[in-house]
Amino acid sequence: MSALDLWRTRPVRERAVLGTGAAVIAVMLAVALVWLPLERSRARLEREVPELRAALDTLQRDAEEAKRLRSIAPVAAQSAAPLATLAAGAVAAPPGARLVLADPGHLRLTGADVAFTQLLEWLAAAASNHGLRVESAHLEALAAPGRVRVDITLART
Repeated sequence: MSALDLWRTRPVRERAVLGTGAAVIAVMLAVALVWLPLERSRARLEREVPELRAALDTLQRDAEEAKRLRSIAPVAAQSAAPLATLAAGAVAAPPGARLVLADPGHLRLTGADVAFTQLLEWLAAAASNHGLRVESAHLEALAAPGRVRVDITLART
């Protein structure tokens, strides 16, 4: 006996109950397997879109900054003076600091009480005029405003 013959042998009332039950189960399965996952995805995306927009804005600002930095003229012709000559006095250290040759490839700038703004200006000038870059730095704020204890290692770029 086939399923269709079995269905036809059932009383009309039983077929109506079975049909209604099958329809309810089909609706429940559709809700559980289709609508609920879609609703969860929509809620997740609703939370993530603002975060993604913020990340996009940050990336766009970073891209603009990168373009701006690329457009800046390259560092001026670097001094060919060896680091030992720079440490020996060819470059004056900022007031309150001392510049010494740490090893053949590094200079060390130390100071117990240095003005922070003068230090930053000196570092910018050393980078553009002599091709020096900060390799490591340890700065400690002092009690006096704008004053720092400094220990910076510089290398030629």
